[in-house]
Amino acid sequence: MDEFEYLEDLNGERTKSFIEKENKKTEEKLGKRTKELYPKLLEIYKEPYVLGMFAYDENNPVILLYGEKNQVLLGNKVIYTSPKDYVASSVWKVYNSKEMGVSIEKKGSDKIITFLISPDGKTTELGEMVESPFYFKGELCYVKSYRYSPPPDGGEYPSDRVFCGNDIVYGKDLKPGEFVSIRAFGDFITLIRRKGWRYSELYAGESFDSLKKIDEGEVIDVIDYAQGNLIYQRNDSVYLNRKEVIKSNYPILGVSSLKETLAVEVIKDYRTPLLFYDINGNKIGEEIHDNIQFMDSEGHSLFIVETSFNYKFRISRRAKEKSETIMQYGNYDVKVTDIYVKGDVLLHGFLLSKTNNPKGVIVYGYGGFRISLLPSFPMSTRPLLDEGYSVLITNLRGGYENGEEWHKAGMLLNKKNVFKDFSEFLRLVKSLGGKTIAMGGSNGGLLVGATENEYPEVIDCAVIGHPVLDMLRYDKLYVGKYWVEEYGDPNDPKYRDYLLSYSPYHNLKKGLPKTFVYTGINDDRVHPAHALKYVAKSEELGNDIMLFVNDSGHAIADPESEAREYSYVIAFIEECTSSK
Repeated sequence: MDEFEYLEDLNGERTKSFIEKENKKTEEKLGKRTKELYPKLLEIYKEPYVLGMFAYDENNPVILLYGEKNQVLLGNKVIYTSPKDYVASSVWKVYNSKEMGVSIEKKGSDKIITFLISPDGKTTELGEMVESPFYFKGELCYVKSYRYSPPPDGGEYPSDRVFCGNDIVYGKDLKPGEFVSIRAFGDFITLIRRKGWRYSELYAGESFDSLKKIDEGEVIDVIDYAQGNLIYQRNDSVYLNRKEVIKSNYPILGVSSLKETLAVEVIKDYRTPLLFYDINGNKIGEEIHDNIQFMDSEGHSLFIVETSFNYKFRISRRAKEKSETIMQYGNYDVKVTDIYVKGDVLLHGFLLSKTNNPKGVIVYGYGGFRISLLPSFPMSTRPLLDEGYSVLITNLRGGYENGEEWHKAGMLLNKKNVFKDFSEFLRLVKSLGGKTIAMGGSNGGLLVGATENEYPEVIDCAVIGHPVLDMLRYDKLYVGKYWVEEYGDPNDPKYRDYLLSYSPYHNLKKGLPKTFVYTGINDDRVHPAHALKYVAKSEELGNDIMLFVNDSGHAIADPESEAREYSYVIAFIEECTSSK
């Protein structure tokens, strides 16, 4: 046991004392400025934002809005408002029913509570950690996630179980870190069994006992089942009953069925156009979009939620090649430049700026879990852009911007490629005489921490949020077993030495750039101990490092918590860049 492992016990008095001491030090340094920043940030986070959407019928989508009003809308009618101190964080299409599902959580915790909502707004609670409710052969079914305790059949966790009524009908052979997603089409069901973020198996049948494997691969999603025809996606192809009908030259993000037409969302030039095909795979059209966040269809209607750097969201309905805007919000005037950098591979980034002579450049990255950083309305960074900073959003290996091979090039024993990619962007900014602020959260916190150890000369200031930093114990903290397929098992000699070679916590050294680390005491996805241990060890080495522990979780908390968190982030960036 290392000397800081005690910080994994969040209820321990030493841990509480450490958090209190660190928060007090940070408050003394940044508190005055955070109080000035907070009202503006609160105003930003109270603006409406779309957290989820699906097609309810041909005329109406179900829309989940976040902000000052956290509500579920059916068309333009409010049918659910989250209770005080809770955030509605997910909506679910309930197959074989006119009901809808909604999940709520408290302070950004992943411990959700799920309800069924009838069209007239009546709610029925289903319980904790329930996802994807659906009806099958007249019985209410759902997926229940066991992330923090064993399932009732005694299996290992974290894992999923499928319930119909009070009985477990699927999941007893699931291994830790595996999870499932289900769609029901009348008396026919499809089930995708996912092994982390890199492998899936597709099953289908007329009962859970008769499920047969249809296909397997790295990226699989079910599109539709009608008149005995199963349409699904595997990697960058679309299949009709196991026959490939569309082979895309671009990474496919999603596909929707419009009866005789398929709408295919792809990543092309780091944007997400829609490509339209007939059912035989003949291309019949294309539409330009910056970034489609949600897409779903019912009948001949296709509903889309999209965003860009210049507007917050637009919800539209497309039917028979005619499109109408249902709802739109937010405009922002910022210059967007596509940046290309030649490292080991050709890299792309988006440079956002309102000035030609920025005070500093926030270089933001993620690089993992197939997450693509595409055009998205600036939220927390908007005050910095307004104050004369620039933001460089980087597309690194480990994401999905260039498909699954791009993802695999930044995972497992290729993870160091991501840090190298990130350093190329930082080096570019430094070479042009700019001040660099390396910034990332969650897996992006790992990115910044590892890059800071390996390439400290290209970073002036570092911001690390809700991070994964101890790569030898991540699988033992909360739901870390879900990430073994992405990072590698620290208990396996094949991966342990490699993980140790870049683990930010284990490779801390003296003389690192000025760093700000923040986490949330209610974060039950990435254990706060990653941040606490890292800060304690870095301080012992004599580094200039600050910590802020918020009352938030890993997921969206509430506008007040988010505004508080980012007021400290911005205050640190201002203080760090002004002192250099």
